[in-house]
Amino acid sequence: MIELKGVEPFSSGSFRDCFVHPDDPSRCIKVVHLRSGASRIGRVERLLGRRMVDANLREFREYRRLAANRVSLERYFPRLHGPVATDLGRGLCFDRLVGIDGRPPTALATILQGEGPEDLDAEFVLREVMEFAGFCRRHAILASCDEIGNIGFLREAEGFRLVAYDLKYRVNKELLPLSTLFASFRRRKVERRFARLFRFITETPGMPCGT
Repeated sequence: MIELKGVEPFSSGSFRDCFVHPDDPSRCIKVVHLRSGASRIGRVERLLGRRMVDANLREFREYRRLAANRVSLERYFPRLHGPVATDLGRGLCFDRLVGIDGRPPTALATILQGEGPEDLDAEFVLREVMEFAGFCRRHAILASCDEIGNIGFLREAEGFRLVAYDLKYRVNKELLPLSTLFASFRRRKVERRFARLFRFITETPGMPCGT
């Protein structure tokens, strides 16, 4: 069992904490926590009469779905190593994303606040996000990877690369779960979510206004 109690996570979200693997710093472990954000989502699910599936299981299932469809995820997403047992509960182990400079990716949210690397071009950022949106649409990826806090830019030898951290599929709140049953409906949702993201990006001062 991997011991994580007393270890400070390097990242935390509404559903999970993320820790550096204590035995292998090239990997990280996501562990589900029980804080208010997850509780609110859980109540919504109960009102709809649906069982809440925990975040790690939702991400694991999405990786498995895409692998079964032979989708190559390495361009954008960290490699999944699978479930692990920890003293905080079952975790999910991934490669840890680190750039050539030894730093984690710079989140799109940080870049839009004007706090990104000076040599990261705004046109390049928009172009990379557009390509990522196309990738998600093609493969019907309706997951948390479309949020500005879950998209980042990793420094490489010849510049930067867009990466995404979260393949946890979104809970379907439709009365008739068409986007769960049919990829065409799911792709439309992906398009709408990225359209909102593009509007937000292009309305940010210092970012390109056209596509």
